[in-house]
Amino acid sequence: MTDTITDPWVQRQVAAGLVPERARTLDRADVARRYNRVHNLAPDHDDYLYSPGQAQQTARDALAFMGIDLTDGTRIVLTDGVAGRRGRAYVANVGQIEAGVEEHRLVTGETISADALIQALPWE
Repeated sequence: MTDTITDPWVQRQVAAGLVPERARTLDRADVARRYNRVHNLAPDHDDYLYSPGQAQQTARDALAFMGIDLTDGTRIVLTDGVAGRRGRAYVANVGQIEAGVEEHRLVTGETISADALIQALPWE
């Protein structure tokens, strides 16, 4: 018998009832992509599901519109406190993410739900 290790993020989505049991065999990006496709969700919808990696990249992109340029390896963590770089992470306020998403919309015309993105990011 072979044991299968389920990704903890995928397991949480299964436990929350967002995705079926068979999703345990998928990677994070596939789970998010399938969930969004099944529910016909686009990034402008508040229920849009980001995988952790997708949320990190989208947050870095949004912050770049605010003049906060971060390397691909920089981890974004939300805080109610002081924002700024901390080691290899960038600690961001919710307002920075919201403003970055709005700047993104103004520049590109593409709407992204700040609420969905904030929901997907970790807190310190």
